[in-house]
Amino acid sequence: MSAQDEGGPPPLPGEVHAALRALRAEKPSAHLRARLQAALVRAEQSGGPPATKPHPRFSVAHHPATRVLVGALLTGALVLLLLPRPPGPELLPAREVAFQLPGDGEGWLELPWTHRVHFGEPATIRLVSSPPLAVHPHPRDVLSQGLVDCDEDRCVHAFTARTGDAATLLRVRIEKPGRYDLRVSHASDVRHVQEHFVVVADP
Repeated sequence: MSAQDEGGPPPLPGEVHAALRALRAEKPSAHLRARLQAALVRAEQSGGPPATKPHPRFSVAHHPATRVLVGALLTGALVLLLLPRPPGPELLPAREVAFQLPGDGEGWLELPWTHRVHFGEPATIRLVSSPPLAVHPHPRDVLSQGLVDCDEDRCVHAFTARTGDAATLLRVRIEKPGRYDLRVSHASDVRHVQEHFVVVADP
């Protein structure tokens, strides 16, 4: 072993290098970006650069405790990278739903959403309809419901619904023939699923 090997830390294994590369590729979170933006605003308002303190003669970088701290930080970063992350939403393929309008010109379509994946747990629903359509969760004692946003291009509904055998039926009122685009996102403690329905309404 050379004198250089004795004086320096041992080489990092390949897994650590791969983890560090993955850590460098991580994008900063929205919270971190907001903190950085606030710090920049404070720095601009202070009117000048902060006063710099003279560097101490003793360098902390060569202290043995610093090496221990850096090693602990690297180990913590590796643990965070190797821990399983919660999965993102499952995207189901788009489904076309045929709907025959009744004789009086309007009717209620029941969307075949895959509520059984939640095994009876309550699910938070976000339903986006374009163009705007009337949405009616049934039965009326839905756990919570609300129209989040609506304009001439789309309407967004959000509510909490039952799943499983007592599932809340998602009904959409169709008033005229055409193609309607509906996106349903439903999430529980069990799963998070996003579905896309293309409704073809014929007279």
